Amino acid sequence: MLSETGTQFFGYYPGTVALVTAEHGGVRNVMAAGWHTALSAQPPLYGVLIGRERATHGLVTQSGTFGINFLPASLSKPIQGTGVLSLHDLPQQDKLARLGLDTLPDAPLALADAYLHYRCRVTQTVPTGDHDLFVGEVLEVRHDPAFYDDRQLFLGEAAIYLGRSAYVKTTQGRETYLPESFS
Repeated sequence: MLSETGTQFFGYYPGTVALVTAEHGGVRNVMAAGWHTALSAQPPLYGVLIGRERATHGLVTQSGTFGINFLPASLSKPIQGTGVLSLHDLPQQDKLARLGLDTLPDAPLALADAYLHYRCRVTQTVPTGDHDLFVGEVLEVRHDPAFYDDRQLFLGEAAIYLGRSAYVKTTQGRETYLPESFS
């Protein structure tokens, strides 16, 4: 029962982490983003909120593009590493290489181990308090078929972020509620 009030839990909720990739002028980066969402189906738009102080913010602003990548739970450690290691602190090091994350040769914003990737072109930047919402038109979607069933439902184990560096895995147990189950 909801019985307490306060703001200590704002932004802490179970959810998947998107890894945002960006590249400009020979510099590339990857960062973890807990605040991200699909915004529209037609046209396909995806949004991600990035703090203005983040190195990725500048790369996305300058390049006008970004990648959204979802990695399986088996890669929770590098997922977390993208959130705690900063390009500002390691300007001479490649954070992707340091974390063992490879990109696809023909798609430099797509992480090779991702089960889902969106390549986006920035169409709008909306200031939202201490972050900017980058709205991206989804130009390309890539997925790993091994992670999806014949109905295109996810089969893998997603890394679910709980907050404060803690992750859990999704389970294989599913419950399906078809419309007729509500009659």
